[in-house]
Amino acid sequence: MTPSLTASARTPLLDLDLIRQLRGSRLASQMRVLCVIGAHRFDEAELIDRLFPGLTHILIFEPLPGPLQVLRDRAKADPRIEVVAAAVSDRDGTARFHVTSNDGESSSLLELGSHREHFPHVQVAQTIEVPTRRVDSVLREKGFPAPDMLLIDVQGAEYQVLEGLKGEVLDGVRMIYTEVSKEPLYQGGRPLVDVEALLQPRFVNIGYAPLLPHVPIHGNAVFVARADVLAAFALSVRERLRR
Repeated sequence: MTPSLTASARTPLLDLDLIRQLRGSRLASQMRVLCVIGAHRFDEAELIDRLFPGLTHILIFEPLPGPLQVLRDRAKADPRIEVVAAAVSDRDGTARFHVTSNDGESSSLLELGSHREHFPHVQVAQTIEVPTRRVDSVLREKGFPAPDMLLIDVQGAEYQVLEGLKGEVLDGVRMIYTEVSKEPLYQGGRPLVDVEALLQPRFVNIGYAPLLPHVPIHGNAVFVARADVLAAFALSVRERLRR
């Protein structure tokens, strides 16, 4: 039986609590190159630094102008960071991007589906044209090393993003932390069960946690390469002493 982050937790996990369970693991200490797809303002930056202290490169994709300025300021203060002003897609071009009323946090390349029922306070404020980039073409263009970890927050488009990464990029990835839903919250979005099928047999889902307790069908999942599952649960001596 595959170990589970949620099974090992003492209390029910929500949102970022899930990835916090990896603190001090051998796998977390081995992560070097992170690709953040759909970063918004990358508010998780300090947490990611604590959990993955060995990161040497961070490639960030974000299409919205407001958050981009925050990210560029982060990049000025952190030489590890490279910011790409685009949404990730399976092609280099442009696409319509639906910007939402909650400071853009639920914005997506996809139109709202059942999201309206679960989050009725969120509406599409405007639709804009944004550049789209393939991750592999950006890596080649910038001479950036291939990622061993992905952080994906693309509001329903995670299946499409992962499908576009299969092959050259995804082959080197060892860990994926992605927002997922158990039903299509966005039109054309694919549920968690489809994401799991897409990533099998190489990746194993070792934990899922909802974003909010009253919306259990929408949250985050941690996928780990099958060869790295034991490393995800093996704690360093320092971490065992801390706990």
